[in-house]
Amino acid sequence: MSRYRFRLESVLRVRRVQEERARAQLARARLEELEARRATEERKGRLRRHAEVGLPSGDSVMWKAQRDRGERLAAAVAASHVAELHAAELSTRRLEDWERAAADLRALERLDERQRDLWRGEQLREEQRTLDEIRPRRQP
Repeated sequence: MSRYRFRLESVLRVRRVQEERARAQLARARLEELEARRATEERKGRLRRHAEVGLPSGDSVMWKAQRDRGERLAAAVAASHVAELHAAELSTRRLEDWERAAADLRALERLDERQRDLWRGEQLREEQRTLDEIRPRRQP
């Protein structure tokens, strides 16, 4: 009996590596997206707390310093929001890449299964032929 060998085994191995790599990149992208979202929320909280304190009255130097700090905090929130959008976009692209890699892998695995089933059927037929040849024939 011959041993089953999938003709595209090397391609299947490559597809598995590609799918694993795509899955890892997706996980990293989702983690970066969560970190960007957390950073945005943290900066929004700082801006909220700054706004609650308000601008000091009287001293123009303190007033300008507080106003400048508020503007910097608002700019940081805006930049953080942009970074969050970029991270979400990257996460979406990585999800698409993984879905494509997983579909390619599934297609090859299904082909391997069909080839293996055909091989098993042929092995069973060959075994049956051998048994038929060995079995003594009855004389009428």
